[in-house]
Amino acid sequence: MVTQSENTNGTHAEPASGSNAAVAATNGDVNGTTGGAEETQKETVPLKQLYEQSTQFSHWRYAQQQLDDMRSKVNQEVVSSIKQNLEEETELRTAQGLSLDDLPQDLKYLTVDDELTLLGFYERRIVKIFQYWKLPSYVMATAVVYMKRFFLENTVMDHHPKDVMLTCMFLARKTENYLMSIEDFSKVLKSPAESILQLEFLVCKTLRFHFTVHHPYRPCLGFFFDMQAVTENMSKLQKVYERALTLIDTALHTDLCFLYQPSQIALAAMRISSKDESYDFERYAKYKFMSNESAAQKYNTQLLPILEAIEKVLKEDRRCVEVDKLVATEIDKRLKLCKDPARNPDSLVFMKRKRGEAMGDDDDDDDDGGNPEKRSKLGDSA
Repeated sequence: MVTQSENTNGTHAEPASGSNAAVAATNGDVNGTTGGAEETQKETVPLKQLYEQSTQFSHWRYAQQQLDDMRSKVNQEVVSSIKQNLEEETELRTAQGLSLDDLPQDLKYLTVDDELTLLGFYERRIVKIFQYWKLPSYVMATAVVYMKRFFLENTVMDHHPKDVMLTCMFLARKTENYLMSIEDFSKVLKSPAESILQLEFLVCKTLRFHFTVHHPYRPCLGFFFDMQAVTENMSKLQKVYERALTLIDTALHTDLCFLYQPSQIALAAMRISSKDESYDFERYAKYKFMSNESAAQKYNTQLLPILEAIEKVLKEDRRCVEVDKLVATEIDKRLKLCKDPARNPDSLVFMKRKRGEAMGDDDDDDDDGGNPEKRSKLGDSA
Protein backbone atom coordinates (compact mmCIF):
# COMPACT_ATOMS: atom_id res chain seq x y z
CA MET A 1 0.00 0.00 0.00
CA VAL A 2 1.27 3.45 -0.80
CA THR A 3 2.68 5.27 2.16
CA GLN A 4 0.66 8.39 1.49
CA SER A 5 -3.05 9.02 1.27
CA GLU A 6 -5.54 11.87 1.16
CA ASN A 7 -7.40 13.29 4.10
CA THR A 8 -11.00 14.34 4.06
CA ASN A 9 -10.13 17.65 2.42
CA GLY A 10 -8.07 15.96 -0.29
CA THR A 11 -4.78 17.22 1.18
CA HIS A 12 -1.64 15.14 1.41
CA ALA A 13 -1.18 13.18 4.63
CA GLU A 14 1.04 10.48 6.04
CA PRO A 15 -0.53 7.27 7.32
CA ALA A 16 -0.35 6.07 10.88
CA SER A 17 3.26 5.12 11.58
CA GLY A 18 4.94 3.08 14.24
CA SER A 19 5.47 6.22 16.27
CA ASN A 20 1.74 6.97 16.16
CA ALA A 21 0.97 3.48 17.35
CA ALA A 22 3.48 3.94 20.12
CA VAL A 23 1.70 7.12 21.21
CA ALA A 24 -1.58 5.23 21.38
CA ALA A 25 0.06 2.62 23.62
CA THR A 26 1.95 5.01 25.89
CA ASN A 27 1.25 4.78 29.64
CA GLY A 28 1.27 7.75 32.02
CA ASP A 29 0.01 11.30 32.00
CA VAL A 30 0.62 14.11 29.51
CA ASN A 31 3.84 15.09 31.29
CA GLY A 32 5.32 11.68 30.73
CA THR A 33 5.16 10.48 34.38
CA THR A 34 4.32 6.87 35.07
CA GLY A 35 1.32 7.55 37.26
CA GLY A 36 2.46 5.74 40.38
CA ALA A 37 3.02 2.15 41.38
CA GLU A 38 -0.23 0.82 39.99
CA GLU A 39 0.46 1.04 36.26
CA THR A 40 -2.17 -0.25 33.89
CA GLN A 41 -1.45 -1.54 30.43
CA LYS A 42 -3.35 0.49 27.82
CA GLU A 43 -4.70 -1.28 24.79
CA THR A 44 -2.95 -0.47 21.52
CA VAL A 45 -5.46 0.86 18.99
CA PRO A 46 -4.20 0.91 15.39
CA LEU A 47 -4.85 4.25 13.69
CA LYS A 48 -6.50 4.18 10.28
CA GLN A 49 -5.23 6.24 7.41
CA LEU A 50 -7.49 9.22 6.89
CA TYR A 51 -8.47 8.00 3.43
CA GLU A 52 -9.57 4.68 4.93
CA GLN A 53 -12.13 6.59 6.99
CA SER A 54 -13.78 8.05 3.88
CA THR A 55 -17.02 6.90 2.23
CA GLN A 56 -15.06 6.38 -0.97
CA PHE A 57 -12.90 3.74 0.73
CA SER A 58 -15.83 2.14 2.55
CA HIS A 59 -18.46 2.08 -0.20
CA TRP A 60 -16.94 2.63 -3.64
CA ARG A 61 -14.13 0.08 -3.93
CA TYR A 62 -14.62 -2.99 -6.10
CA ALA A 63 -12.72 -5.78 -7.78
CA GLN A 64 -12.81 -5.73 -11.57
CA GLN A 65 -15.00 -8.84 -11.65
CA GLN A 66 -17.53 -7.16 -9.36
CA LEU A 67 -17.74 -4.17 -11.70
CA ASP A 68 -18.20 -6.44 -14.72
CA ASP A 69 -20.92 -8.44 -12.94
CA MET A 70 -22.80 -5.33 -11.79
CA ARG A 71 -22.85 -3.80 -15.27
CA SER A 72 -23.82 -7.07 -16.91
CA LYS A 73 -26.67 -7.62 -14.44
CA VAL A 74 -28.13 -4.13 -14.92
CA ASN A 75 -27.85 -4.44 -18.71
CA GLN A 76 -29.52 -7.85 -18.85
CA GLU A 77 -32.35 -6.80 -16.50
CA VAL A 78 -33.16 -3.73 -18.58
CA VAL A 79 -33.03 -5.57 -21.91
CA SER A 80 -35.37 -8.23 -20.49
CA SER A 81 -37.70 -5.53 -19.15
CA ILE A 82 -37.85 -3.66 -22.48
CA LYS A 83 -38.63 -6.90 -24.35
CA GLN A 84 -41.39 -7.71 -21.88
CA ASN A 85 -42.92 -4.23 -22.10
CA LEU A 86 -42.74 -4.21 -25.91
CA GLU A 87 -44.63 -7.50 -25.99
CA GLU A 88 -47.24 -6.07 -23.63
CA GLU A 89 -47.55 -2.91 -25.74
CA THR A 90 -48.03 -5.06 -28.85
CA GLU A 91 -50.77 -7.09 -27.15
CA LEU A 92 -52.59 -3.98 -25.92
CA ARG A 93 -52.50 -2.32 -29.33
CA THR A 94 -53.61 -5.49 -31.08
CA ALA A 95 -56.54 -5.87 -28.69
CA GLN A 96 -57.63 -2.30 -29.49
CA GLY A 97 -57.01 -2.61 -33.23
CA LEU A 98 -54.27 0.02 -33.23
CA SER A 99 -51.30 0.21 -35.61
CA LEU A 100 -47.99 -1.47 -34.73
CA ASP A 101 -46.00 0.36 -37.40
CA ASP A 102 -44.14 2.67 -35.01
CA LEU A 103 -43.01 -0.16 -32.72
CA PRO A 104 -39.37 -1.18 -33.31
CA GLN A 105 -38.73 -4.61 -34.79
CA ASP A 106 -35.64 -6.85 -34.44
CA LEU A 107 -33.96 -4.48 -32.01
CA LYS A 108 -30.21 -4.63 -31.59
CA TYR A 109 -29.95 -3.87 -27.90
CA LEU A 110 -26.93 -2.12 -26.48
CA THR A 111 -24.28 -4.34 -24.90
CA VAL A 112 -22.21 -3.40 -21.86
CA ASP A 113 -19.34 -2.47 -24.20
CA ASP A 114 -21.69 -0.21 -26.18
CA GLU A 115 -22.78 1.51 -22.99
CA LEU A 116 -19.19 2.04 -21.81
CA THR A 117 -18.23 3.45 -25.21
CA LEU A 118 -21.10 5.95 -25.15
CA LEU A 119 -20.34 6.90 -21.56
CA GLY A 120 -16.70 7.43 -22.49
CA PHE A 121 -17.77 9.86 -25.21
CA TYR A 122 -19.82 11.95 -22.77
CA GLU A 123 -17.12 11.79 -20.09
CA ARG A 124 -14.80 13.53 -22.56
CA ARG A 125 -17.49 16.14 -23.13
CA ILE A 126 -17.41 16.88 -19.40
CA VAL A 127 -13.64 17.37 -19.59
CA LYS A 128 -13.89 19.79 -22.51
CA ILE A 129 -16.64 21.88 -20.91
CA PHE A 130 -14.78 22.22 -17.61
CA GLN A 131 -11.60 23.12 -19.48
CA TYR A 132 -13.56 25.84 -21.25
CA TRP A 133 -14.71 27.11 -17.83
CA LYS A 134 -11.07 27.00 -16.65
CA LEU A 135 -12.01 25.27 -13.41
CA PRO A 136 -9.58 23.08 -11.42
CA SER A 137 -9.13 19.52 -12.63
CA TYR A 138 -10.59 18.02 -9.47
CA VAL A 139 -13.97 19.72 -10.09
CA MET A 140 -14.15 18.13 -13.54
CA ALA A 141 -12.99 14.80 -12.08
CA THR A 142 -15.76 14.88 -9.47
CA ALA A 143 -18.40 15.26 -12.20
CA VAL A 144 -16.91 12.32 -14.13
CA VAL A 145 -16.81 10.10 -11.03
CA TYR A 146 -20.42 10.99 -10.17
CA MET A 147 -21.44 9.87 -13.65
CA LYS A 148 -19.41 6.65 -13.44
CA ARG A 149 -20.95 5.80 -10.07
CA PHE A 150 -24.47 6.51 -11.33
CA PHE A 151 -24.11 4.14 -14.26
CA LEU A 152 -22.88 1.31 -12.09
CA GLU A 153 -26.48 0.91 -10.97
CA ASN A 154 -28.30 2.34 -13.99
CA THR A 155 -28.20 1.95 -17.74
CA VAL A 156 -28.13 4.37 -20.64
CA MET A 157 -31.24 2.64 -21.96
CA ASP A 158 -33.15 4.10 -18.99
CA HIS A 159 -31.32 7.42 -18.61
CA HIS A 160 -29.56 9.08 -21.54
CA PRO A 161 -25.94 9.90 -20.59
CA LYS A 162 -26.25 13.45 -21.90
CA ASP A 163 -29.00 14.21 -19.37
CA VAL A 164 -27.09 12.57 -16.53
CA MET A 165 -23.90 14.34 -17.61
CA LEU A 166 -25.50 17.77 -17.21
CA THR A 167 -26.91 16.92 -13.79
CA CYS A 168 -23.55 15.53 -12.59
CA MET A 169 -21.75 18.66 -13.80
CA PHE A 170 -24.21 20.95 -12.03
CA LEU A 171 -23.96 18.87 -8.85
CA ALA A 172 -20.15 18.79 -8.96
CA ARG A 173 -19.96 22.56 -9.20
CA LYS A 174 -22.06 22.79 -6.05
CA THR A 175 -20.24 20.13 -4.02
CA GLU A 176 -16.81 21.50 -4.96
CA ASN A 177 -17.84 25.09 -4.13
CA TYR A 178 -17.78 26.49 -7.66
CA LEU A 179 -21.41 27.50 -7.58
CA MET A 180 -23.35 28.50 -10.65
CA SER A 181 -27.06 29.26 -10.63
CA ILE A 182 -29.29 26.82 -12.48
CA GLU A 183 -30.46 29.70 -14.69
CA ASP A 184 -26.91 30.54 -15.79
CA PHE A 185 -25.93 26.88 -16.06
CA SER A 186 -28.86 25.96 -18.29
CA LYS A 187 -28.37 29.10 -20.39
CA VAL A 188 -24.68 28.41 -21.03
CA LEU A 189 -25.26 24.75 -21.90
CA LYS A 190 -28.51 25.46 -23.74
CA SER A 191 -30.46 22.84 -21.82
CA PRO A 192 -33.78 23.25 -19.94
CA ALA A 193 -33.29 23.77 -16.22
CA GLU A 194 -36.19 21.42 -15.50
CA SER A 195 -34.48 18.43 -17.14
CA ILE A 196 -31.28 19.05 -15.16
CA LEU A 197 -33.06 19.38 -11.82
CA GLN A 198 -35.42 16.49 -12.53
CA LEU A 199 -32.57 13.97 -12.30
CA GLU A 200 -30.73 15.63 -9.41
CA PHE A 201 -32.39 13.75 -6.57
CA LEU A 202 -32.09 10.39 -8.38
CA VAL A 203 -28.38 11.04 -8.97
CA CYS A 204 -27.86 12.04 -5.33
CA LYS A 205 -29.73 8.97 -4.14
CA THR A 206 -27.72 6.65 -6.38
CA LEU A 207 -24.53 8.28 -5.06
CA ARG A 208 -25.89 7.43 -1.57
CA PHE A 209 -25.36 11.13 -0.84
CA HIS A 210 -21.60 10.51 -0.78
CA PHE A 211 -20.49 13.75 -2.39
CA THR A 212 -16.83 13.93 -1.33
CA VAL A 213 -14.56 12.38 -3.95
CA HIS A 214 -10.82 11.90 -3.41
CA HIS A 215 -8.69 12.28 -6.54
CA PRO A 216 -5.02 11.53 -7.31
CA TYR A 217 -4.15 15.18 -8.05
CA ARG A 218 -3.22 16.18 -4.48
CA PRO A 219 -1.15 13.04 -3.77
CA CYS A 220 0.63 13.59 -7.09
CA LEU A 221 1.59 17.10 -5.99
CA GLY A 222 2.82 15.63 -2.70
CA PHE A 223 5.03 13.12 -4.51
CA PHE A 224 6.34 15.94 -6.71
CA PHE A 225 7.43 17.89 -3.63
CA ASP A 226 8.82 14.75 -1.99
CA MET A 227 10.89 13.77 -5.03
CA GLN A 228 12.63 17.13 -4.97
CA ALA A 229 14.66 15.87 -2.01
CA VAL A 230 16.53 13.43 -4.26
CA THR A 231 16.46 15.14 -7.65
CA GLU A 232 19.32 16.86 -9.40
CA ASN A 233 17.27 18.02 -12.36
CA MET A 234 14.26 20.11 -11.38
CA SER A 235 13.33 20.93 -14.94
CA LYS A 236 13.02 17.23 -15.82
CA LEU A 237 11.08 16.53 -12.62
CA GLN A 238 8.66 19.31 -13.55
CA LYS A 239 8.05 17.59 -16.89
CA VAL A 240 7.52 14.29 -15.08
CA TYR A 241 4.89 15.91 -12.85
CA GLU A 242 3.06 17.57 -15.75
CA ARG A 243 3.03 14.31 -17.68
CA ALA A 244 1.72 12.50 -14.58
CA LEU A 245 -1.22 14.93 -14.36
CA THR A 246 -2.11 14.07 -17.95
CA LEU A 247 -2.04 10.36 -17.08
CA ILE A 248 -4.33 10.99 -14.11
CA ASP A 249 -6.78 12.74 -16.44
CA THR A 250 -6.67 9.66 -18.68
CA ALA A 251 -7.14 7.31 -15.71
CA LEU A 252 -10.50 9.00 -15.05
CA HIS A 253 -11.99 7.24 -18.07
CA THR A 254 -11.04 3.78 -16.80
CA ASP A 255 -12.17 1.82 -13.72
CA LEU A 256 -9.06 2.73 -11.73
CA CYS A 257 -10.99 5.03 -9.38
CA PHE A 258 -12.97 1.98 -8.24
CA LEU A 259 -9.99 -0.36 -7.98
CA TYR A 260 -7.15 1.56 -6.31
CA GLN A 261 -6.49 4.35 -3.85
CA PRO A 262 -5.85 7.85 -5.23
CA SER A 263 -2.29 7.86 -3.84
CA GLN A 264 -1.55 4.58 -5.62
CA ILE A 265 -2.80 5.96 -8.94
CA ALA A 266 -0.74 9.14 -8.38
CA LEU A 267 2.46 7.22 -7.65
CA ALA A 268 1.90 4.95 -10.64
CA ALA A 269 1.45 8.03 -12.85
CA MET A 270 4.73 9.50 -11.56
CA ARG A 271 6.48 6.18 -12.19
CA ILE A 272 5.17 5.90 -15.77
CA SER A 273 5.96 9.52 -16.62
CA SER A 274 9.47 9.08 -15.16
CA LYS A 275 10.06 6.35 -17.73
CA ASP A 276 8.70 8.55 -20.50
CA GLU A 277 10.99 11.43 -19.47
CA SER A 278 14.03 9.21 -18.70
CA TYR A 279 13.92 10.25 -15.05
CA ASP A 280 15.41 8.03 -12.33
CA PHE A 281 12.28 7.02 -10.39
CA GLU A 282 14.05 4.08 -8.73
CA ARG A 283 16.31 6.48 -6.87
CA TYR A 284 13.27 8.03 -5.24
CA ALA A 285 11.71 4.60 -4.61
CA LYS A 286 14.83 3.49 -2.74
CA TYR A 287 14.90 6.71 -0.74
CA LYS A 288 11.19 6.59 0.16
CA PHE A 289 10.18 2.95 0.29
CA MET A 290 13.33 0.84 0.68
CA SER A 291 15.13 2.30 3.69
CA ASN A 292 15.84 -1.21 5.00
CA GLU A 293 15.48 -4.82 3.92
CA SER A 294 12.00 -5.23 5.42
CA ALA A 295 10.71 -2.06 3.75
CA ALA A 296 12.26 -3.08 0.43
CA GLN A 297 10.54 -6.47 0.60
CA LYS A 298 7.20 -4.81 1.35
CA TYR A 299 7.64 -2.43 -1.60
CA ASN A 300 8.55 -5.25 -4.02
CA THR A 301 5.81 -7.65 -2.91
CA GLN A 302 2.92 -5.27 -2.15
CA LEU A 303 3.28 -1.85 -3.73
CA LEU A 304 5.20 -2.58 -6.94
CA PRO A 305 2.60 -5.12 -8.24
CA ILE A 306 -0.11 -2.49 -7.73
CA LEU A 307 1.88 0.13 -9.65
CA GLU A 308 2.49 -2.34 -12.47
CA ALA A 309 -1.22 -3.27 -12.61
CA ILE A 310 -2.19 0.41 -12.89
CA GLU A 311 0.39 0.91 -15.63
CA LYS A 312 -1.04 -2.05 -17.53
CA VAL A 313 -4.55 -0.55 -17.42
CA LEU A 314 -3.30 2.83 -18.66
CA LYS A 315 -1.50 1.15 -21.55
CA GLU A 316 -4.12 -1.41 -22.57
CA ASP A 317 -7.60 -0.13 -21.64
CA ARG A 318 -9.34 1.02 -24.83
CA ARG A 319 -11.13 3.75 -22.87
CA CYS A 320 -7.83 5.62 -22.59
CA VAL A 321 -8.32 6.57 -26.25
CA GLU A 322 -10.96 9.16 -27.12
CA VAL A 323 -14.14 7.70 -28.61
CA ASP A 324 -14.69 8.47 -32.29
CA LYS A 325 -17.75 10.67 -32.75
CA LEU A 326 -19.06 8.47 -35.58
CA VAL A 327 -18.95 5.42 -33.32
CA ALA A 328 -20.79 7.27 -30.55
CA THR A 329 -23.39 8.54 -33.05
CA GLU A 330 -24.08 5.01 -34.31
CA ILE A 331 -24.59 3.71 -30.77
CA ASP A 332 -26.81 6.69 -29.95
CA LYS A 333 -29.03 5.94 -32.96
CA ARG A 334 -29.54 2.39 -31.70
CA LEU A 335 -30.16 3.72 -28.21
CA LYS A 336 -33.08 5.84 -29.44
CA LEU A 337 -34.78 2.64 -30.65
CA CYS A 338 -34.18 0.82 -27.36
CA LYS A 339 -36.59 2.94 -25.35
CA ASP A 340 -38.77 1.26 -22.77
CA PRO A 341 -42.50 1.77 -23.63
CA ALA A 342 -43.19 1.97 -19.89
CA ARG A 343 -41.27 5.29 -19.88
CA ASN A 344 -43.22 6.76 -22.82
CA PRO A 345 -46.27 8.75 -21.61
CA ASP A 346 -48.00 8.10 -24.97
CA SER A 347 -47.75 4.30 -24.78
CA LEU A 348 -50.58 2.04 -23.66
CA VAL A 349 -48.26 0.29 -21.20
CA PHE A 350 -47.48 3.59 -19.51
CA MET A 351 -51.17 4.54 -19.30
CA LYS A 352 -52.04 1.11 -17.90
CA ARG A 353 -49.40 1.44 -15.20
CA LYS A 354 -50.59 4.92 -14.28
CA ARG A 355 -54.19 3.68 -13.99
CA GLY A 356 -52.97 0.86 -11.77
CA GLU A 357 -51.09 3.30 -9.55
CA ALA A 358 -54.12 5.56 -9.30
CA MET A 359 -56.22 2.60 -8.19
CA GLY A 360 -53.59 1.55 -5.67
CA ASP A 361 -52.77 -1.59 -7.62
CA ASP A 362 -49.47 -3.02 -6.41
CA ASP A 363 -48.99 -5.69 -9.03
CA ASP A 364 -46.52 -8.33 -7.91
CA ASP A 365 -45.77 -9.13 -11.56
CA ASP A 366 -43.72 -5.93 -11.72
CA ASP A 367 -41.21 -7.27 -9.18
CA ASP A 368 -39.21 -8.79 -12.05
CA GLY A 369 -38.09 -5.34 -13.22
CA GLY A 370 -40.83 -4.68 -15.78
CA ASN A 371 -41.71 -1.42 -14.07
CA PRO A 372 -38.97 1.19 -14.61
CA GLU A 373 -39.98 3.04 -11.44
CA LYS A 374 -39.39 -0.09 -9.38
CA ARG A 375 -36.12 -0.75 -11.20
CA SER A 376 -34.90 2.70 -10.14
CA LYS A 377 -35.86 2.09 -6.54
CA LEU A 378 -34.15 -1.29 -6.51
CA GLY A 379 -31.03 0.27 -8.02
CA ASP A 380 -31.02 3.10 -5.52
CA SER A 381 -31.13 0.77 -2.55
CA ALA A 382 -28.42 -1.55 -3.84
